Amino acid sequence: MTDHSSMDLRVTALRERFGLDYHASYVLNADLIVGFAGKRVLEVGGSLPEELVIDDLGAHSWLGVEETSYYDDAGGLPAKLIGISDISALRQPLPRYSIASGKVEGLPADLYGGFDVVFSIAAFEHILDLPAALTRMHEALVPGGRLVAMFSPIWSAHDGHHLHGVTDARGRCFTFADSGIPPWGHLLMSPHELQCHMLKLTDPVAADEIVHQVYGAPCINRRFTEDYVEAFRSSPFSIQRLEATFPRPVPVEVQARLEARYPGRKHFANNGLLVVLEKAIASALAGRAHPRP
Repeated sequence: MTDHSSMDLRVTALRERFGLDYHASYVLNADLIVGFAGKRVLEVGGSLPEELVIDDLGAHSWLGVEETSYYDDAGGLPAKLIGISDISALRQPLPRYSIASGKVEGLPADLYGGFDVVFSIAAFEHILDLPAALTRMHEALVPGGRLVAMFSPIWSAHDGHHLHGVTDARGRCFTFADSGIPPWGHLLMSPHELQCHMLKLTDPVAADEIVHQVYGAPCINRRFTEDYVEAFRSSPFSIQRLEATFPRPVPVEVQARLEARYPGRKHFANNGLLVVLEKAIASALAGRAHPRP
């Protein structure tokens, strides 16, 4: 097993070489779990560099699928090579490395069963129709193929508001890391209450934009931990591993308020989740027991 010191060195090297942030540690962790070498990989919600995934990790092939609406709302839309609906027009087999724009739910049927691994970093919190997406990812895999996803922050986390960044008239920038929103405040306040809170810190225009991003922007799905667990259990996959990640202790009084406001919800400490799902080999014989959405 790779020791922590050598892993840290690899993470640092990848960050410096490719200009990555958390992606470096996430992809190396996923590589330890499922192994990318020689595998046909479908990356959902990302576009890791070709030199990293093909040359360093040794993937047989890599197709990244990114949803453009997130970037349309958040800004900074990256360049795309091809629309997901146009993948079928590419020469077959697919290029060894390619990136498509669109939702994974739109993956063409001729690519079903074409991947050994589905991999995703910090994307599941942005997928609006998660059950449909999971069904499509299941169809994309060969029997015995696995999905590994690490994602955060989710809506039920202390910073699950996912504020992209708003600059007010005085030049103050409210960002994800410095939002002015108290921990779990997006869950404990109504939109009106959040607006009143932000008006103490900024001007009305900026306050309105912050409230819109937190409660109205379509780039996050606003699912709680329990919602993800139910989606995974209800999917065609079998769950191999499901872990809470990046915990932050919840003050007793805040936990009580959260549970009172959201009956049946109890998991507010974890910032995200790590999940490993498997497509059973029996799925090849069972046919489509789970109809497509």
